Order: sequence, then C-alpha cells, then structure tokens
Amino acid sequence: MTAILQVFGTFLLWLYKFCGNYALALIVFTLLTKVVLFPLSYKGKKGMMQMNTMQGEMARLQKQYGNNKAKYNEEVQKLYQREGVNPMSGCLWSFLPLPILMALYYIIRRPMLYMMCLTEKQITAAIDAVKALGTYTLSGNAAYQEMQISGLMYGHSDVLAAVQNAVGSAADKLEIINFNWLGLDLSQIPKLKFWENGISWASVGLFLIPIVVTVLNVGYSKLSQRTNNFNKNQKNSNPTADQTNKIMMFVMPIMYLWFGYIMPAGMCVYMAFNAIFMAIQELICARMLRGKYAEMEAARQKRIEEEKERERQHKAEIAARRAAEAEERKKNAGKHKSGQKQKKAPAPKESRVGMRTYARGRAYDPDRYTVTPYRDPNGGAEEALPEETLPEAETPVETVPAVEAPAAPEAVSEPAAVEEPAAVPEDQSESEKTADQLFAEINAEAASQEDDKDE
Repeated sequence: MTAILQVFGTFLLWLYKFCGNYALALIVFTLLTKVVLFPLSYKGKKGMMQMNTMQGEMARLQKQYGNNKAKYNEEVQKLYQREGVNPMSGCLWSFLPLPILMALYYIIRRPMLYMMCLTEKQITAAIDAVKALGTYTLSGNAAYQEMQISGLMYGHSDVLAAVQNAVGSAADKLEIINFNWLGLDLSQIPKLKFWENGISWASVGLFLIPIVVTVLNVGYSKLSQRTNNFNKNQKNSNPTADQTNKIMMFVMPIMYLWFGYIMPAGMCVYMAFNAIFMAIQELICARMLRGKYAEMEAARQKRIEEEKERERQHKAEIAARRAAEAEERKKNAGKHKSGQKQKKAPAPKESRVGMRTYARGRAYDPDRYTVTPYRDPNGGAEEALPEETLPEAETPVETVPAVEAPAAPEAVSEPAAVEEPAAVPEDQSESEKTADQLFAEINAEAASQEDDKDE
C-alpha cells in the first residue's frame, strides 16, 4: 500500500515542480483524474439514465406486486434483462473516485512519507528535532505534525536545517513545498473558532473553505439529478428513490462540513475543484446522451407496444379457445341429455305382456318375421294353406302347466310313446311360434290328459 501511495505522491510532487504552486498542482491532478476516468463516468451516467427511464415501469410493478416481494423482485429482474440494464452500473462507476480521494488524503496529510519517500524513523527524528528548537508548537498526532513541519520548512531556515540534520543522508530527498495559495496556508486544518489567534484573512479564509466546498458539492448533486431525469413525465414516479435523494441532500452537506474541518486545507481545495469538474462532466455527458436518450426511449416505447400487442393477441387466443371449449361442452351436454331422454322413453306396447313391460324384449318387432304356413307333420306333401287363411295370433297362447303324474307301479305297462313336440328355439318368443309348433303342443297336452284318465 505504501508503494502505491508513493507512486501517486511522486506524481503529485512532479506536478508541483512543473506548476510551481501546490494548489495549482492539486487542481491539475484533479483535472487529469477526471479526464482518465471520463469513459467510466460516461458509462455510469448512461446506466443512471437507463435506470431513470424505467422508473415508471418499476413504479407500476411496485403497485402491482407491492405485497409480494418475491414476485416483485422476479419481475424487476425480468425488466432489467428485457431492457439490457445492469442496476449496479450507475452506482459502481460513481464509487471509482473514492480510492483516489483516499489516496490523495494520505498523500496530503503525510507529504514527507509519500512525496519525499522518507522512512518512519527519519520522520520521527525530524519531528523531534523541530520540537527541540522550542520555537514552534506542533499539534495533533505524528501525521499532522509531519504536515506542519513540511509547511514550516518553506520560509523558516532554522526548521529546514534541523530537519536536514535529523534525516542525515536522506537530506537530498527533502523538498521545500510552498503551501501558500491566495494568502492561505493549505497545510493547516480549518478551525471553527477562527478568532482564537486573531481575526485575519488567513484564519477567516481557512474557515470559509469547507463552506465553499459544501455549497459546490450540493450544487453538483442537484445538477446531477436534473441531468439524470431527462423525462420530465417520470418525475417523482419512484417515491422510494425520491425519499433517498432527499435524505442524501440533507446528509451530504453535513458530511462535507465535517470533512472540511478535520482535513488539511489542501484536501478541501481538491474537493472543491473536484465538484466543479464533475459538474462540467455532467453537462458534457448529458449533452452527449440526450440524443441517445431519445432513441432509447423511442425503442423502449416501441418494444412496450409490441409486448402489449402480443399480450392482446394471446388473450384473444385464450378467449377463443375457451369459447370453443364451452361450445363443445354445450354440444356434448345436449347429446348426453338426448341420450338420457332416449333411454327413458317408454317401452313399445307390443313388448308388454301383463305387468311385464319388456316381456318380449326391448327390441321386439312384431313385423320382423312373416307367418309360416301350416303343414301337417303326419301327412304327406299336402298343399299348404294360403297364408291369408291362417289367423294372426294377437295374444300369446298360454300353455297349461303339466301336472306331474304319480309314479306308476312296475306292473303297469309303459304307455305308448307320445311324439315330442318340436323344439322351440331359445331365441324365439311365444308370439313367434309357428302353427305347427302350436298344434304339436296341443296334441301333446291331449295325450297327457288321456293317460291321466286311464290311470
């Protein structure tokens, strides 16, 4: 870390030798850092601009999914992917000047270590030598005493001689730096009680420097907010961001004032000109990005309209599909009801016999088969009666159930065999029996009755 800081300190010392003024060297150093970091600052400004264009959409998502944080975060990530925006891009590049600020703070506070490259032992010896003179009072810790000695070496030959004797062979590394600028000693720390050692421009000027730094940085913050908000219609679209900005606008002045009264005046000069150069940089970036912003906004609006059109088409397709499904269900329900009605239809009268509704079968049809002409089973090939002479049986002939005869004794001779009636097919109903079969059944019944009489 010390080696890196010594590189920056050596560069600042070179700028001092080139410019011949410590404050001017700090101003040039600030300007060079802004030029080097301009591409990154431009990228960060672009990211902030893109984030600002999405504030309206994010506010809509916040209103829609405010109670569901997981869903809201998911939709916000989808929005970032759709817009091609990295939410950290705008903030990340804005933090890049902080390492430079910290490095410059260490360099300004300890010039003998980082600019003159002396060792800690040599610096301690130099501080002791100046204290031994008894003429000058050093305040603060060793670091601030080192800075005060660096300022005393300019214009105080006794201090310079004491330090040269203390560092020995490293005396050639000593540099006499003029910290005076506009009548102010930039190696000193501004004091709130500037009247303690008498009122003079040196004390009043140091007191005013932190105030000037605060005003410049607040002005830069306001300018940055205005340049970030290209679209005036999106103003105050994100209440959370607006509240954060208000808090920062209140906190930042307090921070700058506090830093200004605990740091050397040279650091305040850097912060003041840093705010000026950053404001100029904001105006340049805004001018460069204004045309791109219009293109990005037009492309974004076109993309939003296309997405809305696709969503409308998708909803229309869903509605049409649901309507078709409802119509299909309606048709199927009608068929189902008609089938139920057909099942519940009353049975035909021809199938009923007494109380039995389907005695002859559910599909009974009296006209399915024609009447077969009568033929005498015992006769020869007699001429069949015409079909018209045979009467049509309107009702089925119910046969008398045969009475079971008691068992005959063994002595009784076996009666003559009676001719069995022709077998009736199982699938043939009583009404469908032919005349021959009816006569055969009648003859069999008569023979059975005669046998009963004989017994």
